[in-house]
Amino acid sequence: MNRRKFPGWAIVLIVVLVIALVAGISVVGPYNTMVGYDEKVTTAQSNIQTQLQSRLDKINELMPAVQGAMNQEDDVYKDIAALRSNTPGISMDAQGNMQIQKNASLADLEQADAASSQMLRDINIAVEAYPELKSTDLMKDFMTSVEGIENRISYARETYNEDVQTYNVYIRSFPHNIAAGLFGFTPKDKFEASSAAQNAPVVKFD
Repeated sequence: MNRRKFPGWAIVLIVVLVIALVAGISVVGPYNTMVGYDEKVTTAQSNIQTQLQSRLDKINELMPAVQGAMNQEDDVYKDIAALRSNTPGISMDAQGNMQIQKNASLADLEQADAASSQMLRDINIAVEAYPELKSTDLMKDFMTSVEGIENRISYARETYNEDVQTYNVYIRSFPHNIAAGLFGFTPKDKFEASSAAQNAPVVKFD
């Protein structure tokens, strides 16, 4: 009894399909992982933005009292006004309150972080220059809130940079770098906080 030979073209087709399947599996896994890491970085950046907005919200609450107590010719007054109106990533709403722009880039957030930290320093100078500000309930509430806000901002920065490092290491490692190149995943920059932002001052009563 003669056995029918398996056609050569069918063998080639099966080999090609197996190779394609293996290649597909080797790409799909890393792709999904990279998407997950990318989403973590995006979420971490949003958390930085949220915490920076919390800092601005407290400054917004305090600004009328601080600037109302100062002479408009004071350097501190001018510094605060300039920072409020000339900072990338920060816009003013209809009520004159500072807002982190929704589509702010990482570079914009870095500048907003540095600028709002400088505002805290200017407020500190104002409080020292105008002692009557220290006794207000608004200032006491500000003091209570600012330490927690600064801790959350610091944690958000650290989390973002850790997520960026995990993502960058993964997409640059072989063979993941091949899939990263195919699908357009590129390294991300870490959040570079200025020395002023890293050591935001605390407004003191003494």
